Amino acid sequence: MPIIRASCPTCGDVDIAPNAMTVMLCSSNGEASYVFRCPSCTMVVSKAVDKRIVEILVSSGVKIHFWRLPEESGEEVVGPPVDFDDLLAFHQQLADPTWLERLIRYSQGKYEQ
Repeated sequence: MPIIRASCPTCGDVDIAPNAMTVMLCSSNGEASYVFRCPSCTMVVSKAVDKRIVEILVSSGVKIHFWRLPEESGEEVVGPPVDFDDLLAFHQQLADPTWLERLIRYSQGKYEQ
């Protein structure tokens, strides 16, 4: 079985078996990375790679996992970004024991303050 030499940011170069590594390939935009758990420190390591490296890893027996970007990632963002005051107001609303009932009424178009 081939051994893959990869780099852990904590431990440096480590040897990884192909069954201990996964190639993650985005079918939406073609971006790829590999991920493995360092055998020395057990930290999860991920690194972006190009198509050539993906081909080498897969041909060495590394499994490949396809994923897609969420549909929302292509939507146009409207309105200002969420800020600290918005987060605080949201937290205060969640502290109200009737928040779920109010949310349900709002989603049904029956909003009252």
